[in-house]
Amino acid sequence: MRHKRSAARLRESSGQALPIAVGALALGAILMTPLLLGAGTNASSTNLIGSHTRERYSIDAAIEWSGWRLLSNPLLTAVTSFTTTPLLPLPATVNGAPFPAPEIRFVAGAGAVEAQDPAWQGGGGDACYTFSASDAGTLSARISVDSGQVWVALLAAGAPCTRPPGLSPLSGAMPFGADFVLPAGATYKLLIGVDTATTGTIGLSVPAATYEIRSITGSRSAVARLVAGYSGVRVASWQLN
Repeated sequence: MRHKRSAARLRESSGQALPIAVGALALGAILMTPLLLGAGTNASSTNLIGSHTRERYSIDAAIEWSGWRLLSNPLLTAVTSFTTTPLLPLPATVNGAPFPAPEIRFVAGAGAVEAQDPAWQGGGGDACYTFSASDAGTLSARISVDSGQVWVALLAAGAPCTRPPGLSPLSGAMPFGADFVLPAGATYKLLIGVDTATTGTIGLSVPAATYEIRSITGSRSAVARLVAGYSGVRVASWQLN
């Protein structure tokens, strides 16, 4: 009797299990399709992000290389159209790929300046302070002394350190100021003469050269504007495309 009751229960439940199994299979198909599509999309997105990251790294490396070249020579080029030649030789590879060839051009009349502060030379009389400018423009000198009058003259790099005849002392309140036009980027001497002063400070605003660097890698590109002087190189602007 017990066996007959169990068989009867199985016959009654067999019709209930089939819809449950079919429903489970249908739910699995509904869930798996978007999960697989999502996994494929995520993999493609990860590859795209990785590609863009490598391109950005290469672009940054090329512009950084240009900055190092300007740091060693702020008068790297006077060519106003983009060229790679002044930046050669380039590294062979970066990030496992060929190093992108950056291009540089000189931006004339940009009006950039840098600060230079020569150390005061002890004693009185006339002293010459050598400085270098990486562009043409205006040199502005500001001088403070502990006493007396100050005479200032701009000299060529190879000229003797001698006060020009008839040079008048600076007037006005301290710090005394004097401006000079520099015809080109080059090395010059600034003569500073005093009568009774023994100590002082010198602050110079010197014309600095402005360059644009263009770097292209794959689908990305960037143009950076760098200001190069003898006190260093700074990034004035950076545009990533």
